[in-house]
Amino acid sequence: MSTEPAKPESAHLVDLVVTVLLIIASIGLAIALFFGVFLWDTTGSHAFGFFLGVFVPPVLTLLGVIGGIVALRRRRLAFVYPLAGIVLSLISWWIALALATS
Repeated sequence: MSTEPAKPESAHLVDLVVTVLLIIASIGLAIALFFGVFLWDTTGSHAFGFFLGVFVPPVLTLLGVIGGIVALRRRRLAFVYPLAGIVLSLISWWIALALATS
């Protein structure tokens, strides 16, 4: 027996739809950021910035997707995880851009 009040089905449906849309958007963004690195690092002289730009955004996106799926499975608020993955991916890509072009 759970003491936690059950969420209405409509609220869970909205959370499910928003989470799935954010997961799709975050995967698309991770792919775009991955290939976007090759536009600004053509010389290869800043290996650390290139590494950050190529590998960190997809890893953060994957963590956001996994977190969202687990939260959906447990019927918790799930849209926060892919949204956090998107924001953190953009921040890490921006930092990598600043390192590679400095």
